[in-house]
Amino acid sequence: MMFPNWAKNILFLLVYMISGLVLVVIIDGLLSGTELIPLNTAIEQVVVNLRTPPLTTFLVWVTRLGSPSVLLSVAAFIAVLFVVRGRTYDAALFIVTLIVAVVSLTILKNTFQITRPGLEIIDVNGWSFPSGHATVATTFFFMLTYSFFNRMKTSIGKIVLILSSIFTTALISFSRLYLGAHWALDILAGFALGLLSVSFTVLVFSIFISDKRSLRDGIS
Repeated sequence: MMFPNWAKNILFLLVYMISGLVLVVIIDGLLSGTELIPLNTAIEQVVVNLRTPPLTTFLVWVTRLGSPSVLLSVAAFIAVLFVVRGRTYDAALFIVTLIVAVVSLTILKNTFQITRPGLEIIDVNGWSFPSGHATVATTFFFMLTYSFFNRMKTSIGKIVLILSSIFTTALISFSRLYLGAHWALDILAGFALGLLSVSFTVLVFSIFISDKRSLRDGIS
């Protein structure tokens, strides 16, 4: 089923507004010292009690395979495939969305400079907020779903694509929480920032490029 462009724009506008609001609420809670901060500690204590050697080994591999560097490399490969297949618009959208996410992530990390929990199992560097793994994974898999959704021939294929993307993003993000590399709010902020980056970029491309056939043809 194909949705008209105006309907998709409204959907992404709603995602943009909701994810932006969630991110603002989290930032406000961190800055004002409200009940959101004790929530970090409470969730951390629950997750620590879940740790077992086999699960730790598995999630260490998950966090390594789901690292921003790996996902960005895969995204670059997908973009090249898009270009080879003549899908230049999709390639540009994929890459620009990830650039927006990474730049936004870097700005927020260096602006707030929140330290990590201190109970991490693996070596981590840099500031904690927001989670780079959660941000890039959300952006990558959301864009993967968006790029291939209409290529799925059956409803089952579309559902599998959506659910597998959600599951993989959640698993990568949970691995960071489990391994003590991030607070819970870092993860939630990463989700929100990823969705914000995707919805913003898709809207910009849709309004200024996709709706202007001559311009779109020009970059293709």
